[in-house]
Amino acid sequence: MNNRIHTSQETHAGICIHVVQYQPTERPIEDRFSIDFEEHSKRLIVGVYDGHGGVATSDHISKVLPAAILGSQPSDHAKTFEAVDSEMLTAFQKDHSLFRSKSSKWVQNADVIKSGCTALVLEINVDDLTALFANAGDCRLVIANSNGDQEALLQTTDLNAKSLSEQERLAREHPGEELVVVSGRLFGKLMSTRGFGDGYYKLPTGILNRQHKKYINVLSSIETSSKVPMSDQYDSYFYGYKTPPYVVSTPVTGLTQLEKGNFVIMATDGLWDLVSTDDAVRIVQEGIVSAAESLANYLLDTVMSITPPGDDVTIIILRL
Repeated sequence: MNNRIHTSQETHAGICIHVVQYQPTERPIEDRFSIDFEEHSKRLIVGVYDGHGGVATSDHISKVLPAAILGSQPSDHAKTFEAVDSEMLTAFQKDHSLFRSKSSKWVQNADVIKSGCTALVLEINVDDLTALFANAGDCRLVIANSNGDQEALLQTTDLNAKSLSEQERLAREHPGEELVVVSGRLFGKLMSTRGFGDGYYKLPTGILNRQHKKYINVLSSIETSSKVPMSDQYDSYFYGYKTPPYVVSTPVTGLTQLEKGNFVIMATDGLWDLVSTDDAVRIVQEGIVSAAESLANYLLDTVMSITPPGDDVTIIILRL
């Protein structure tokens, strides 16, 4: 097997979960995923997290977000997303307050807000198969039937700077500000408009942006790559930075009823850049008919035979 492809499989309460991850380059994969089942509450939490700018945020969120969700009511997903992100930003700001000394974890606290990740979480009550989803970004969830009906029963909306709904949201939340989205990117730089981390587009400005510049200097000081530090490109990145946050952690949430015979695809945009929802549903149904050992791997192999991915790919398929 390709050493850049990693597969796994597990079953909880009769729900079989197939996972595959693919990294097309030599750098470490920035995607993460999580599968958590709490037996006594019958809550199954499955998440995919598409990292960018490093692995710190996606790695952190894949560990702390499921635990935070399990510690809250199922109806509180949006509040939980926001609380987790707020804790990260607050920890960083406390480390650089005039009235406090840095904590022993100041580098770690800076790292998890310097990089970023989108997040898509599905919670299933395994007793009655009610399901709640929370989507902050452009990972996509698709629900379909195994019986050959190729039309998806449900799919989430991709949320990034290219999507009209996000452009409209940004215009509402930042009225009168021009050039917030340039060439399908936030300030011409960042595709993400929802997710965790990316603190440089969330942190407060202070008077004449002085506080924000201080924060950017800190984040640039821990940069380990050879690229030009953000602090040296401040005017390019933040020419219109007036009323943060421009990236929010608030997810779009929804409730649906799953049934036996359904399957669910959850994947990062590395997959959806190459295949439509309808084609992905058709391929998975073909995998079911051919008794593929891993439906996630079958989907990836089929897509790769047509167009090799240029981005990290994480696919989770749940079969009920």
